[in-house]
Amino acid sequence: MIPFFLKSAHLISLRKTVSRFFLWALLLLAFTGQAAWEKVYSFDRDWLVYQEAWKSFLPYVSSKHYAYHSKSLEIHPGDFPKAYLAIYPSENYHLFLQGTIFKTLRKGEVYRISLDSLPPQDKLIITVYSEDLQGLPTLFSLERNEQVVEAEKADFFSLQTRSGAPFSNFFLLSLLSIMTCLGVLFAAYPRVFGFFYRYSDWIRWEVKDEVWMRRPFALPNLLVLFTLSLMTACLAYLVGFKTTQKDEFFSNADNFVAMWPSVWFVFKKLGLSFLLFLSRYFVYYLFTDLFKLKGLANVHYFKSLQTNLQFFTLFFAVLCFYAVYVGPATSIDFSSVLYVVDFYFLFRFIYFFQSFQRSFSFPKLFLFIYLLIIEGQIILFGIRELIFPTYI
Repeated sequence: MIPFFLKSAHLISLRKTVSRFFLWALLLLAFTGQAAWEKVYSFDRDWLVYQEAWKSFLPYVSSKHYAYHSKSLEIHPGDFPKAYLAIYPSENYHLFLQGTIFKTLRKGEVYRISLDSLPPQDKLIITVYSEDLQGLPTLFSLERNEQVVEAEKADFFSLQTRSGAPFSNFFLLSLLSIMTCLGVLFAAYPRVFGFFYRYSDWIRWEVKDEVWMRRPFALPNLLVLFTLSLMTACLAYLVGFKTTQKDEFFSNADNFVAMWPSVWFVFKKLGLSFLLFLSRYFVYYLFTDLFKLKGLANVHYFKSLQTNLQFFTLFFAVLCFYAVYVGPATSIDFSSVLYVVDFYFLFRFIYFFQSFQRSFSFPKLFLFIYLLIIEGQIILFGIRELIFPTYI
């Protein structure tokens, strides 16, 4: 006897054991892979027969309708989502759907027809016909694949919602950034801060000559311009985050917001806003020279910055409070909010016209056409395009 070597009888026994193990494993996998059909409704008491005299279906009565060659069922697919019409025919039948031949049923076979695949109607009439039909046809019921239903439930409960962290971080970082800019402006240039947040100008309707109006590109004015641009970029981010449509700072289809795409979005909007506001001065200078409105370019530029900063500060604060109130998962329809912005620009047009008319001796017609062209550009595009691109 040679050690460590099994005899042939042991080899045969081992092979049989391994073969039986794999056989039972395959059977177990086959069994678990089959659909777990569960009966959800039985039609034993729902059969109908069609009465020509009444032109309608009446409940089946065994003593009266036993020998009828056709029996019918009324099915409401909406009451049984994801259900199948299961048929185990004991005889050969012809199946009719809404009075039209639908399928031939063979004895001994199993048929399952998805109710979702049938014509989308609230009520369906299924009729079973056979020349040899006696009593009720068997067996008809509604079944549901519980494995599929459980899998769909699992998928539903495992759905990931939009993360709330970027939402919270946005308010923290945006408010800190804006407050920092305003704090620096107030500490370094209090008179400039007081001018740009002097809300009493809305009721005075006049223009006061300020020293910094003569230097549009001085440091305090550029700081105001940067603050307004940052506020515009934050508003654009908030609008994009709270709309149902995905914007470019969404990193994937699961509505998650990644950090760097969001930062790039804000900085891009910040740069575009800064260039847009800065270029407005040259537009004002060009058109005031064209309409012979000498000295109006600087005044118009600074009054435009002042009114925008005042309005969008309040506008951003109100939207932030409302967004926090409804939560990160709730989208906001900004189409109605856009009307507030349009009303602001329309009222600002009237405010500018009256203020400039009182402070300057320009021809009314020239001033009106000038403001109509310049302010009309903003209503059609410009800052609205930066903040509300979805609604333009």
